[in-house]
Amino acid sequence: MAAEHGPWGGTTPTQFRPPQLPPAMVRFLSIGVGVVAVVGAILSSSFYVVQPTEMAGVRRLGTVITDQPVGPGLHLKMPFVDVVDHIQTSLDTFKLNGLTVYTVDNQAVTVNLGISYRIPASAVLKLLYGVGRTGNVDISENIRPVLADRVLRVFSTQNTVGISANREQIIAQITKNVSEALNGIFGLEITDLQLSGITYSTSFQASVEAAVQAKNDAIRAENTVAKVRYEGEQSKVQAAAQAAVRIAQANGEAEAAVAQARAQREAAILRAEGAAQATTLTGEAEARIIQQVGSAVASNPGVVAYETAHRWNGTMPATMLGGGSNPLTMLNLPAAPDGRTTSQHLP
Repeated sequence: MAAEHGPWGGTTPTQFRPPQLPPAMVRFLSIGVGVVAVVGAILSSSFYVVQPTEMAGVRRLGTVITDQPVGPGLHLKMPFVDVVDHIQTSLDTFKLNGLTVYTVDNQAVTVNLGISYRIPASAVLKLLYGVGRTGNVDISENIRPVLADRVLRVFSTQNTVGISANREQIIAQITKNVSEALNGIFGLEITDLQLSGITYSTSFQASVEAAVQAKNDAIRAENTVAKVRYEGEQSKVQAAAQAAVRIAQANGEAEAAVAQARAQREAAILRAEGAAQATTLTGEAEARIIQQVGSAVASNPGVVAYETAHRWNGTMPATMLGGGSNPLTMLNLPAAPDGRTTSQHLP
């Protein structure tokens, strides 16, 4: 039993007990801690911080006491009375995905859009206290219906087939309409608008594919016709070229034959003319010789006798003198026109 209650029988000696504060001291310390807590709470609620990406407005007992939005930094306020409302003013984005619109030809088109915007200082108090619930503005929910309406209006004037070709004009028109609406209603500044996706209906896509296929088939047929026409023209050109070559060859051969015949004819003419001239010259030479011999015989009758004696070889002449015979035959002298010789008869 002694072991169960310790060495002192379950009672701690006085020297080992912690000191006890007097009740008055305990009350004083409790009051001091409370005062410090209250002072700390008052001090902590006496100032507020506005971040660089936002601005703020202050309400006191439900009344807006700031004429201009509060900028970034450390600011004082009345503790437990003033309420600070913050709003982001830096560049922000809003996306509107899966919006179904209808074109002028009643085709459904699904689009995805996004806008980049910022809140200027002039619109801070309007958005904080003039839009939605006081001090609790959800700008996205306010932007959505306005953006959807302006997009629907623009697409309702477009033909589905021309959307892709007019994409830039559509974006420009939507940006203009949305900027005017959001600036006029909320004071927002639109810096950019993105048309990130356009999805056409299944039936329209099928019709487009059929049209593209038909166009491709038509182009293919045109290309085939053009190819056949080109090949035919090439064949004509080649045939014409070959015919021209053959004609040129035939003309060349004909001209060559004509030239050869002309050359042969001219050569024959030249030969004939040469032979004729040679004959003429020979005749003229012989005539001159005969004339000279005749002249010599006429001027010197003894020449005949001399030539006869000179040429006689001692034999009797083969020709006998007879009626009508010319005794100068052996001398090869021509006879006179009347049958007489040009010389006297030998004795």
